[in-house]
Amino acid sequence: MKSIVAVIDWYGPYTIEAARSASKFDYDDGLYMVMGKTKGQKLKKLQYIGIASDLHVRLNGKHHAIPKVSRESEFWLGEVASPRTPAKKMKVTDRLLDLAEWAHVYLLELPLNTKKRSSPPDREIIVYNRWWKKNYETPYKKRPHKDWPDFLEYAGPDYGSKMVWFGSRQVAHEPE
Repeated sequence: MKSIVAVIDWYGPYTIEAARSASKFDYDDGLYMVMGKTKGQKLKKLQYIGIASDLHVRLNGKHHAIPKVSRESEFWLGEVASPRTPAKKMKVTDRLLDLAEWAHVYLLELPLNTKKRSSPPDREIIVYNRWWKKNYETPYKKRPHKDWPDFLEYAGPDYGSKMVWFGSRQVAHEPE
């Protein structure tokens, strides 16, 4: 099976309040990335990525992971910029969003994501991340965090995976 490609446009950074407000008017389904510090951490890190069919509803005070990140956290809202895979919708969650989230969780080993960290995505996927300012028009010249790659590829159990940071480094994971 060939890899599918997800181009994700990320907008931010937002506070939780600003992310809720922006998601109410500008987003329907999508991804959200939380950066910040958890108890005992001195440096801001990528902590959690999530998906929602309604971002405004999901970014609430009842979230299981968000309260574990400090008040100085940053939120990035992501939407799929590439065409979505045409197919009959079998789940409430869009398949491309699900795979993009899964690739981030698995390859980045995000600490507050537990479910999708233990096994690779069930399908080959390539994710290209792009970051934009909150005006939705101005791209960032640098990624928002040094650990957030521009490019992720999970090529299947026989081929391993890659993460690429344009202009700086590349990490490849070979199959076992």
